[in-house]
Amino acid sequence: MPSKPALSRHRPAAHAASAATVSIRVRNLAQLFNSLDASPFWDRDLDSHAAEFIEEEFSENRSAALWHLHVHASEGEDLARDLQPALEHYYTRMAHSAALRQREQLHLGQLALLGGLAIFLLSMSARRILANLSPNGLSPLLDEGLIILAWLALWRPVETLVYGWVPLYRRRRLYQRLAAVQVTVRMEPTHPEPPDVAAHRHDTEVAPAASPMPPSATRKTIPPG
Repeated sequence: MPSKPALSRHRPAAHAASAATVSIRVRNLAQLFNSLDASPFWDRDLDSHAAEFIEEEFSENRSAALWHLHVHASEGEDLARDLQPALEHYYTRMAHSAALRQREQLHLGQLALLGGLAIFLLSMSARRILANLSPNGLSPLLDEGLIILAWLALWRPVETLVYGWVPLYRRRRLYQRLAAVQVTVRMEPTHPEPPDVAAHRHDTEVAPAASPMPPSATRKTIPPG
């Protein structure tokens, strides 16, 4: 069973306040990507937990001028030089998808606004016609109902056009900045257990139990994809 990627936050020093750094620790660099994706390494989707961690950490540092991603691994050195273009390709694709969703939402908002204007004009016209046809005038209940219907028909389309695009725009900008993040890969060699110690443990232990990870305030462990 592959080890779980351990994600840790790096807090930059005060003099580097214009830069934000996020550190990720994995056993193998391939763990950063979806193992079920059969695409080439540079075209794979990120592992969902790794992507969520990266996006959450950097979204909290939007004001930083520079973003750095430090990846610490002990295996997969042959993938190190492909990690930067792989992340760039992935987040460029995500930014393009977010831009398409934003454009589609604005288009639907415009169509909804046309429909809302039509309902608004029909409601106002019906209100005036019914008021002229009725000898006693239009009842207050019906009059207020037509007014409410007219404004409700405009409320949702206007909200979509004025405010609805903002979350998608912010998401697209996040993906665009993540596509330009500076990636540094640091390979950390593993330290195998000495043979004599391993042999002694094999002779004395019947059913060794996995020791829990020591608690850490700056490390977050996620399951593999």
